Amino acid sequence: MAVLYFWESKKAKHRRPIMPGTARERDIEQALLFYNSKQYPNPLPHPRTFLSKPLNLRPKTFHLHMKQFFLFLILFSTPFFTSTITAQEPGHRIEVSIDAYESDSIFLGYRRADKIYSKDTTFIADGKYVFEGADTLPPGIYLVLMPPDNKFFEFIVTKNEQHFSISAKAPNFFESLKFKGSKENQLMYDYQVFMNEQVELSKKVNEKLEQETDEKKKAKIEKQLATIGDGVKAYQKRVKTKHPGTFTAKLIAAFEEPDIPEAPLKADGTKDDDFAFKYYRAHYWDGFDLTDEVFVNSPYLKQKIDRYLDKLTMQTPDSVIVAVDYILERAQKNKQVFRYCLPYLLNKYFKPQIMGMDKVYVHLSDKYYQTGLADWVSEKVLKTITDNAFMMRGVLIGNYAPNVKVQLYSPEEEKFTTELTSPYDVHSEFTIVFLWKPGCPHCKKMEDKLKPFYEEWKDKGVEIFSISSANHMDLDKAIKDIKDKEMPWIITADPYQRARAMQRYYGTTLPKLYLLDKNKKIIANRIGVEQLPELIEEFRKKEANK
Repeated sequence: MAVLYFWESKKAKHRRPIMPGTARERDIEQALLFYNSKQYPNPLPHPRTFLSKPLNLRPKTFHLHMKQFFLFLILFSTPFFTSTITAQEPGHRIEVSIDAYESDSIFLGYRRADKIYSKDTTFIADGKYVFEGADTLPPGIYLVLMPPDNKFFEFIVTKNEQHFSISAKAPNFFESLKFKGSKENQLMYDYQVFMNEQVELSKKVNEKLEQETDEKKKAKIEKQLATIGDGVKAYQKRVKTKHPGTFTAKLIAAFEEPDIPEAPLKADGTKDDDFAFKYYRAHYWDGFDLTDEVFVNSPYLKQKIDRYLDKLTMQTPDSVIVAVDYILERAQKNKQVFRYCLPYLLNKYFKPQIMGMDKVYVHLSDKYYQTGLADWVSEKVLKTITDNAFMMRGVLIGNYAPNVKVQLYSPEEEKFTTELTSPYDVHSEFTIVFLWKPGCPHCKKMEDKLKPFYEEWKDKGVEIFSISSANHMDLDKAIKDIKDKEMPWIITADPYQRARAMQRYYGTTLPKLYLLDKNKKIIANRIGVEQLPELIEEFRKKEANK
């Protein structure tokens, strides 16, 4: 989250300085923290087709659920407003009037993904609040945030609509909102009102459907739902036909679900159960223009990307790599879209929830950052990204584990000796490489879990090879932990960094576990102790079936 501070300009005499550490700065931070903490419901939920039943994306049932759609009930919980700007009107000017609101200031924010960021602040003058500047605002979704209750309303800014006025009355902002000079926002407002009506109507009909047990009556109710869907589809079609290029038309097109044709027959005469899913995925981006930056400052681009990658793409690194390349190749046609998508995807796979997806991070670094395509990135940031990718690359699943020669700890002598050893010196079916740091609370918790695991599995072909991050000045701390915890496995350290063990095993955050097979190939990384038994058994079954 970024809080920007604004100063008085020659053109905006009603502005006052916002200095770091002042009460006004804290008001802005508190308002944005309150909003971003999600104490408010998401004001702009993912535009989704309204369904009588949840959408199931499993290939074999997908076509059935497609028939149950209420077509394209795109939901919004707050309004959008902008106004037009002519070629002769430079910069931006947003004039806001709020009846029954007593605070002397309001904040202008903008949406990016699922967060709100501060853009400007202004104070009341002559009964109005004015946000203005010599530069045009980036297109997207903006909001007026009102302290101290942090209430808000939203509006759209497009490249061609930067000068407008908004009036509202507390506390019912949506019902009282009015604006001047924006045909685009009138279109969005009318669409919002219509959609809200259809949503409420469909909820009531759905409640009747859930309570009804008679099949004939249920069929009639389902026809009512279909009629609502047909009405929405017709309304949306009119908007796209009569108002092409508007934000509303683009938004409708962006989230339209593909019409899936009948599945073709396979060679044996049966229907292809996977056809619907494959067709849906292939046409998922048809209405969403990845070269248009209008959705960068909104929640919609992130939501569209996440659904494609998390729900419609097989969760294997190679499949995800193909999918992210598909997105980025199209996004590259617009610099602003590309500047959003690339770092978003890089961060998404920096600490992935699914094991093995760090390969996606390495791919993004190699293909887009190290080749100079991310030319906006500073040398410092670029070095951090490429260094991370270099360390990740060495411990990707399927690679051979780094062969580091580290100093062995002697329990008898209670010290680290000059004898060097390596995970490759361990002759067992499985080797667990355990990276830890002296005094680390999380490491101690993992050690407590590893001890009973080791007692159970040490005679079942499993050995633990631990590497301490202690340098030559911290060896006493490491030895104290070893003795306190009575660590029963192989213990090593690289106190003079001769083997660069922590770097080669990507030990930037500790503790960390790697599971290796008998040939020292990495089976799993970034795992917990609880996962080890299942991973070992799965690997054994897989090997037995070869």
